[in-house]
Amino acid sequence: MQEEINEFVEALYRFVADEIKRVADPIYSQEGIKIVDARNHIFRLTDAVRTDEAEDTYALSDLCMVDESMQTVPNRQRMYRIARNHWL
Repeated sequence: MQEEINEFVEALYRFVADEIKRVADPIYSQEGIKIVDARNHIFRLTDAVRTDEAEDTYALSDLCMVDESMQTVPNRQRMYRIARNHWL
């Protein structure tokens, strides 16, 4: 089960990292990410501006953090917490 969780987190991390590169400022982005199928790593963009965990929709800014070099990066710990909704 831990391997499935790690694979999910890595897939979501890559998806969010790609979106961070695409948008001008991910912290103020008006986009969100919908987890369509966690076990098969299917994600899609949505225009959801706010996070709704019951709908598996997350604002892009809620999946990011600012690191010590002041760069916006995906928040891996947040992604592990999201994974608990699907595997635990």
